[in-house]
Amino acid sequence: MQLKSPQRAITRVLLFNAPIDAQLIVTRRCNLSCGYCAEYDNSSEPVPLDDLYRRIDALHRLGSANITLLGGEPLMHPDVAEIVAYAGRRSNTSIVTNGFLLRNGVIEKLNEAGLNNLTVSIDALHADPSRYIQKTLRSLRTRLERLKRLASFDVHITAVLCEGSKDEFKEFVHEINDLGLRMSLNLIHDGKGRVSISGQPYLDLYEYLYQNGKPFTQIDYEYNKKLLQGETPSWKCRAGSRYLYVDEFGKVQLCASQMGRLGKPIEEYTFEDMREQSKTYKGCEEGCSVGCAFRCSMVDNDKPGFVKAILKGYLKGHLSNNGRRPRQPATVEGQEAQDVAGVTK
Repeated sequence: MQLKSPQRAITRVLLFNAPIDAQLIVTRRCNLSCGYCAEYDNSSEPVPLDDLYRRIDALHRLGSANITLLGGEPLMHPDVAEIVAYAGRRSNTSIVTNGFLLRNGVIEKLNEAGLNNLTVSIDALHADPSRYIQKTLRSLRTRLERLKRLASFDVHITAVLCEGSKDEFKEFVHEINDLGLRMSLNLIHDGKGRVSISGQPYLDLYEYLYQNGKPFTQIDYEYNKKLLQGETPSWKCRAGSRYLYVDEFGKVQLCASQMGRLGKPIEEYTFEDMREQSKTYKGCEEGCSVGCAFRCSMVDNDKPGFVKAILKGYLKGHLSNNGRRPRQPATVEGQEAQDVAGVTK
């Protein structure tokens, strides 16, 4: 993981209780329609750039250590590079993408804008005939290889463990290893954020990643194990405080699975709002597998455990910036044709 100003970020988080991650929706439009996802449409317009600038100013005012651009598919926003550059003036910047739009020119613009981290969401090894899962390694391999060669930002893979991905999961882990990339794993949840899988087969696959793969984080390792064992550990969600989710209308929500419970415009959001949300149990914590909210909350719920997980990941080499490579001249011959072939396979 890249941290633009590690000392500044750590100071904000540990001493001033700043948000660790602020997720900002820049468009709801997406070029895919994955069956498990309810966070996209194919009709809405991108959020206007001036609106996003005001929302980013508000997140900077609150001291957000990292701003993550989300969709839909954030790369469908025509001004995504400008948004990255603007957010990066006072925060780390990240993007979560399905990867299909990562052509040479897009990568170059993100390099120039100063993007720190890119997460590519891939759910399975091969195509799913039902189209429930659409983001497959077979379709995206050429783009990942291009990222390894051209990107000056960190890259990692995120996947969802579910019924549709479990049969090829071990092979998938090895393929990601061979690409030299780290991987985070989300447990599929229902529309309210509650984990939808459990049992020994899934627990074995989860352990397989940590024993044989390159996991991106150790922070939620123990918690997810308990969920897969059918347990519902007690914890306090710090959404609205350590973790901010700003929807396409500029309103702060608890998370994508708990829409409509806050709804205050980010431009009016205050430190007092954050303090209040930090103290408040949300009532949806039981069985929640919204990993981003849990990981950001752990710094307050179990600070020693949070630090221990960070150190464990560091010692195991899981925090190395393995997506970054020295800049090399782009080799463009044949790449766009490979992209098209990858989508249609």
